Amino acid sequence: MTSISDIEARILQTLSGKGPQLGKELAFAMPDVPVLALWQACFRSQSFLISHFASYYLRYDITREDQVRLSPSILRDFLSFTLFGLPDQREQMIERQGSLSNMHREISREKIALAQSAMKAVFLKLTRETRSQLCAFIAGDLAYFLAHNEPREHAASGEMVKGSDVDIVIILSDALPEEVKETIDSEMVRLKSIYLRHPDYRQEIDFITKRQSVMERQFGYANIHDKIASKIAYESMFLGGSLTMYMEVRDAMTRLAVDKLIEGDFEHALKDRKNAMRKLLHVDASTIDDETRSLFYFSQERVEFS
Repeated sequence: MTSISDIEARILQTLSGKGPQLGKELAFAMPDVPVLALWQACFRSQSFLISHFASYYLRYDITREDQVRLSPSILRDFLSFTLFGLPDQREQMIERQGSLSNMHREISREKIALAQSAMKAVFLKLTRETRSQLCAFIAGDLAYFLAHNEPREHAASGEMVKGSDVDIVIILSDALPEEVKETIDSEMVRLKSIYLRHPDYRQEIDFITKRQSVMERQFGYANIHDKIASKIAYESMFLGGSLTMYMEVRDAMTRLAVDKLIEGDFEHALKDRKNAMRKLLHVDASTIDDETRSLFYFSQERVEFS
């Protein structure tokens, strides 16, 4: 197996020839090097400038006893949101990081605009009075402007989609009749199919509609489904409908102190992240066990709205 010092020498050569590189660009340049060994070489070395430009948010890993994790994962953070350079490439590092950050912001803005278009189509089916009794918000990496467009396979259909999905939560007043919810669900399912399959889009929209009383009950933070729903609301960005109603949801989070519970879980996940990175720096990449590997690689868990 190639030694860490040999990998470091190859990284130095790559950076010298190509300038500052993302983790995934280094991995592409060295396809024979296991990605964990490459990560170790990058972070053990004292020879590189390292710049992180991700924002972290909370995830609950239902495959590992509901353990709290941070997203992006250590691997995705390395591949997509960490830039490596040489000491004499500082200006290039600054310029490239600005360009990369702006790229993710623009992709996020495009996906948010798509979500706004979808909600506009839904609102056209509703009266003004009905629209005043609902609100929609967006969550996930779009709320942190970390969206990407790298092709991936849609789990349910096998269709290829463009990167990050678009997660929309629609909150309805308890006073609205059930037919309104049925109308919204029907229209969202229709739009979901169009955006998924149309060659001009190839975007995945995930959505859920729920009553305001259900959302507030979930702020009890009693089980994994409540926790996921709460953190989605916590990290949300207003999308449409009644801003007053959206602020009532935000105020309920403060009133019920669920925001403090989420922040506590984030601190716990951050501590675990630091410990995991220290552990991973010195494991043997060729004999890594499943438990340690799970600290580094993408979780198989997929957040489901509930």
